[in-house]
Amino acid sequence: MTQREPLCDDTTGSGDRDAEVLIVGAGISGIGAGIELLKRGQTSFILLEAAQDLGGTWRDNTYPGVAVDIPISSYCFSFEPDFSWSRAFAPGREVQAYVRHCADKFGVTDHVRYGSRVERAVFDAERDRWEVRLQSGGRVTSKFLIAATGLFSTPVEPDIPGLDQFTGTTMHSARWNHDHDFTGRRAGIIGTGASAVQIVPELAARAGALTVFQRTPIYVAPRLDFALRPDAARRFAPVRRGFRLASELAIEALTFMAVNYRRFPFLVHSVQRLIRRWMLRQVTDRATAEKLLPDYDFGCKRPVISNTYLSSFNRNNVTLVTDAIERVTAEGVICRDGTLHALDTLVLATGFRTTEKGNAPTFEVVGRDGQELGAFWDAHRLQSYAGIAVAGFPNFFLTAGPYSGGLNWYAMLETHLGQIMQCLEEAKALGATRVEVKPVAYEKFVRQMWQRAEGTVFKAGNCETARSYYIDRHGDAALPSPRTPMWRARRARKTGSSDFSFGSAPSRRRT
Repeated sequence: MTQREPLCDDTTGSGDRDAEVLIVGAGISGIGAGIELLKRGQTSFILLEAAQDLGGTWRDNTYPGVAVDIPISSYCFSFEPDFSWSRAFAPGREVQAYVRHCADKFGVTDHVRYGSRVERAVFDAERDRWEVRLQSGGRVTSKFLIAATGLFSTPVEPDIPGLDQFTGTTMHSARWNHDHDFTGRRAGIIGTGASAVQIVPELAARAGALTVFQRTPIYVAPRLDFALRPDAARRFAPVRRGFRLASELAIEALTFMAVNYRRFPFLVHSVQRLIRRWMLRQVTDRATAEKLLPDYDFGCKRPVISNTYLSSFNRNNVTLVTDAIERVTAEGVICRDGTLHALDTLVLATGFRTTEKGNAPTFEVVGRDGQELGAFWDAHRLQSYAGIAVAGFPNFFLTAGPYSGGLNWYAMLETHLGQIMQCLEEAKALGATRVEVKPVAYEKFVRQMWQRAEGTVFKAGNCETARSYYIDRHGDAALPSPRTPMWRARRARKTGSSDFSFGSAPSRRRT
């Protein structure tokens, strides 16, 4: 790897900082940010990780059946596609191994500080520095701060009366108890989202009886999965590139349909009909099949893929319950119809906090004028410039800010990191200590996103019953971008750092 001149000179010996760049979170995003810094010769950076291992989502989610939901040919860094994947849709343990592989290969591992949970970051406008407070009481300072805590780091504990009274075993899908044996037990699972779709077939094959409590059904499409030869990636690079291109084009097409719903609703409805027909054919009991069909438009919630979830309901030991849960007792779950579903084990597949205050990032961020980021979003709606910056928060970057999400996390991340690195390089070239998005550019971008979002399936389609985590407390579809991945990548390359201003704090300006 060719080393270029460092982004920032850290040889001055000044004692007012611990690092030039501070990254919070050592998941895919944090490791990716570290790799990009090292590619540019920047070694003065620290990754703060709350846990004792890197990997983020793929470290925490180890439940049975966990796997990627887009082809692995796309779900990897574009610059590091070679890895011994076992399947086209790789299991979670391999993704975790891949993240470790990338961190080790590119030299990021040595920059990670484990057991360092960030509580609060405050921008010092007199020195153009971020002061970061850790839960342990320690403090770290840096010029630039990158929040890479991801979207799926804080599990949702459902607010169900009596949940703490259950005398059996309870576990969240993101905190799996591998010592627990489901064999022959009466298991229940609350939730039918992406995690549950992967867990249900596994538990159905182990448990004596499995009760699935469904509040909102989900669109399930077939998974075109197949085994890969361990050396296939290296021996057949052209084939690998072909698979990646096909996958990216499919993602682009699906995103195009979702974000252009108002203009082309028939595209969504055509795909929707095909999937519904396929879903109906997977379940032998018609009444059960009908209960598993969503009554909202395809795309309102992130669709899932599985060849075994729906057919699990053909088993004699699997029961689907759609009546609302009233409370949990020591013996099990009572629904509103009064039925007690006796259980030995209860699995909470209830997802994660996404757009709620206190998530993404998972710590308080206080900007230039004393404004806290979560409070700002709470009062003024979720917003960001290109998913990477917020006005009033200099030298602060997000890896997955509002209106930036897409089906492929890696593609989104590489687009964002490319633009962030351009800002850091420009700051170095100009000798600037402060980088901030220009107010005019920021306002224009945010208004465009809000306007564009009105034509997406999330706002223009039938999403009232979807209970989608895409929709925030303001009624905005604040997670997904209303533009396709390729459009966003082209825009980021074209715009670069031109929408940012570069300067210095008053105390640092020459007189």
